[in-house]
Amino acid sequence: MLQAPDDGHGGLDAYRAALRAFVARRVDDAAEVDDLVQEACARLVASARERTVDEPRAYLFRIAANLIADRHRRALPVVPLDPEIHPPVRPAQEDRRRAADLQAALEAALDELSPRCREVFVMRRFDERGTGEIARELGISPRMVQKHLTHAVAHLYDRLAHLMERGA
Repeated sequence: MLQAPDDGHGGLDAYRAALRAFVARRVDDAAEVDDLVQEACARLVASARERTVDEPRAYLFRIAANLIADRHRRALPVVPLDPEIHPPVRPAQEDRRRAADLQAALEAALDELSPRCREVFVMRRFDERGTGEIARELGISPRMVQKHLTHAVAHLYDRLAHLMERGA
């Protein structure tokens, strides 16, 4: 089993400031910058668990660039198709079942996290609270909040990625 990249200076922490600046130059929303940095770090950690990452800094920035590109693609306006000409492919019942399965898998994966890690993740991602606010409320440092978030996102990515690959 491989460990997360570590350059002797705290691993991802050594890259985080440069990565945040890189993302912030391309994304206006500060909360979204934090989310993209967190997601990039989590994906790097997940990749490092499966294979050797020779150039973790370069790979991390490539992941971030891909996430930004995906974000821009999602931001493009979508023109709805006329339902009479193009009816929905899947029945609503299947969509509800799939959503219920995903919800159950998410809850199970969250339950595998430590209580503090789960609490930090829920506060950030579901309650949409800032890193500083979470740190103050829980009496921990912002860096510790980031570490909990990185761990939680990597764990959820590991547990849920196979569900997302099946398609929406």
